[in-house]
Amino acid sequence: MSLASIIKQRALEAGFDLVGIAPPAALEDLEFLPQWVKKGFGGELHYLADPRREDPRRVLPSVKSFICVGLIYNTPHPYSTHVAELAAPESAPERVLPSRNAPTVDARSRAWISRYAWGKDYHYVMRGKLEQLRTAVETLALKAETRVYVDTGPVVERAFARLSGMGWMGKNTCLINEQKGSWFFLGVVLTNLELELDLPAPDRCGSCTRCVEACPTGALVEPYVMDASRCISYFNVELKGAIPEEFRKAIGRNIVGCDICQDVCPWNNRPLPVASGPLPGDAARDEHAVAGSVPGRAATTNLPEFQPMQVEVKSRHPLVATTNEDGPVPPLSTTEPFSLFHPRLEELAAITEEDFQLIFARSPIKRVKYRGWLRNLCVAMGNSGNRQFIPWLEAAANSPHPLVQEHAACALRRLRGGV
Repeated sequence: MSLASIIKQRALEAGFDLVGIAPPAALEDLEFLPQWVKKGFGGELHYLADPRREDPRRVLPSVKSFICVGLIYNTPHPYSTHVAELAAPESAPERVLPSRNAPTVDARSRAWISRYAWGKDYHYVMRGKLEQLRTAVETLALKAETRVYVDTGPVVERAFARLSGMGWMGKNTCLINEQKGSWFFLGVVLTNLELELDLPAPDRCGSCTRCVEACPTGALVEPYVMDASRCISYFNVELKGAIPEEFRKAIGRNIVGCDICQDVCPWNNRPLPVASGPLPGDAARDEHAVAGSVPGRAATTNLPEFQPMQVEVKSRHPLVATTNEDGPVPPLSTTEPFSLFHPRLEELAAITEEDFQLIFARSPIKRVKYRGWLRNLCVAMGNSGNRQFIPWLEAAANSPHPLVQEHAACALRRLRGGV
């Protein structure tokens, strides 16, 4: 068995779902990066301009191979696009979620948190497994030099993962694996070992443009090109200042991140045969795929770290009101835990700053910061059409933070009939 084969086996033993080996040269992808940054597509993500990203030899001069790995974080829960279909007119009765038997409030009064942020911070999970793999590599080859990265260093993991055969670059700019879909985190081990390389996977997006058409903010300016400065995930996670007002309505009730471009992808939905016949994006398949599309094609994980967190709020937030001009607001329990899967906006609004720091200490959500959390809640409440949020927003409009004040005022105008 070759050294490359043994290393791949060690990667699977460490718990990774995908593994491939790529060369350290990804010229086409890496030459595109500075052009992309120059166009302003990176917004305020200034670290993307780090010149080390253009050449991995600036990170490890002796690099000969990239060991690329993927870890699935998808769970069997419904997609955001499916729960969004439950949103009903303001006067409609309560609706039922696809995976539940119990009635719930109008889906428009619920928030969406991206799947990647439901559980433990993936950096911790991935890093632990990568260090286990690094140890295995250095044990197998005593003179091995290594560097490990998981979305934290000057390395474009996705470019090398594409070359490693783990998947192709989708038109939504996510890596898509033919058997498993696109819900996985990426990590890399750079090494000076000259390992047997894998071949890149063929592009199987075909003529499909569903992700491009589904993006509410037009962030996918063309197939395979993402303007990150227009992405919902950029607005509600990376951007620390005010969200441009012209994009707030399109953000909907996305509080942390956005899953839409992956939710609508045929490779993440109904099983589609690949042995023969057209690809999912071809016109012959499109009509069938739309008619029968249900969550479930993409692989899922049983890892407890990536299941939706159960949140318990210790004390009621001072901004949470119990009555308003339209009558009593549905009572908010401060003792019963709630799930981060499709949570009610009032549940999230009950989280105090102290609770936020404790609850999300090892969660990707901590990156949003508490001011950003309140800002995002204001946007979502303004988009909900639910006037019962007016008292909370009125209190938020008097927040000591100008960022929260401005977003609360904008949301109030929307709920009161303004633009």
